[in-house]
Amino acid sequence: MERSDFVIKDTDVSLFSSDKPDAPLILFNSFNSDGAQIIELLSEMNAPSFNFLNIRVHNWNHSLSPWYCPSLYKSEPPFDGGADEYLSLIENELIPKCLRHIKGTPSYLAISGYSLAGLFALYAICRSNLFDRAASMSGSLWFPDFVDFFKANPPERKPEKIYLSLGDKESSVRNSFLKTVKEKTLELYEVLKEQGIACIFESNPGNHFFETDIRCAKGIAWILND
Repeated sequence: MERSDFVIKDTDVSLFSSDKPDAPLILFNSFNSDGAQIIELLSEMNAPSFNFLNIRVHNWNHSLSPWYCPSLYKSEPPFDGGADEYLSLIENELIPKCLRHIKGTPSYLAISGYSLAGLFALYAICRSNLFDRAASMSGSLWFPDFVDFFKANPPERKPEKIYLSLGDKESSVRNSFLKTVKEKTLELYEVLKEQGIACIFESNPGNHFFETDIRCAKGIAWILND
């Protein structure tokens, strides 16, 4: 794959382009990764050909949160609801720039991410008609009222596939918000099935910070395979 790095409106992106025309385009919102490790893992998994746009999100709690939520910890900023603004940047700036540097027209677009970026991936498919598939790895589905929002605002364009995962120790915490993550993830999984969306829920060993790149590669590999 050919790699190109860009800065678009103070946002750092790395595009890994496939040699195959019309290969799907996978968007991945990351905290500090450049995406190279996930690309390597996907290669080891023999994933089908794809284009990969890694976006490093600098203002994590702002850009990826759909609405205001207090900070989980005193040392962290609150989640102040900048997801619509950030989604507009993706739709109007990042994707058009990316499409000018890949071969052909992507067979589909998918959005993916880990933790809060996994929550954003699910929010994006409700707010945009661009994405056919989504992967939410250890998504922050503890986020207040999110599952209710998804029920009330189902995607206008039904996604082809959605992947959900969680570590088997992620709900074993004291924080009252975070403790609900497994319950809420499974609740959303049932909602997706009721809506007739092809989906899967995978339980991985470990807490929230265990083998994150491997978990991401597994989820992306699943949405890539037809």
